[in-house]
Amino acid sequence: MVRLIDFEHIEQDALKRNIPIMQKEGILFLISQLIEMKATSCLEIGSAIGYSSMMMVTHVDDLKVDTIELNEERYQEAVSNIHKYHLDSQISIFLDDALTFDTAKLHHDPYDCLFIDAAKAQYQKFFEKYVPFVKQNGIIIVDNLDFHGMIFDIDHIKNRNTKQLVKKIKRFKDWIFNHEDYDVDYYPIGDGICVIRRKD
Repeated sequence: MVRLIDFEHIEQDALKRNIPIMQKEGILFLISQLIEMKATSCLEIGSAIGYSSMMMVTHVDDLKVDTIELNEERYQEAVSNIHKYHLDSQISIFLDDALTFDTAKLHHDPYDCLFIDAAKAQYQKFFEKYVPFVKQNGIIIVDNLDFHGMIFDIDHIKNRNTKQLVKKIKRFKDWIFNHEDYDVDYYPIGDGICVIRRKD
């Protein structure tokens, strides 16, 4: 049986320190999707401090997570959190750039779910690299597709770098929603989530 731990103190501490973790309603939605499909494996791109992977494995029966984090400081904190709650056997975390990561190191492929919540400008590259490791009837979940609502009002973004980032998110959104090989369902939960499935 899973251990229902909510890690609220980790969530609140991350919010205070502006560490990008998934919003609570978003992580609960992700967990509900995994439970519904009886998922036993998930690949997460972007571990941060381990909050989402820890929430997943303590709320979904028999789930194993492989997760990749680029930032060494966050990676070390995630390792510490995972170890503190004795979740090392359920979560394998890698310190690496997901775009250049050696996929031969992955432990639990093919995956029931690919969860992308890392550098938003690279969403399409992450998707294209890792979608082959998702089972035929698996799902891909992508978070932060609204970017605090800015995606709906790009012309009024003053900061040039932010505007470029939001344009890249919109490009990915347009690309995946119009892709002939995938069905996409959008949910206005948290900061905007889409669930992607192969059409065949």
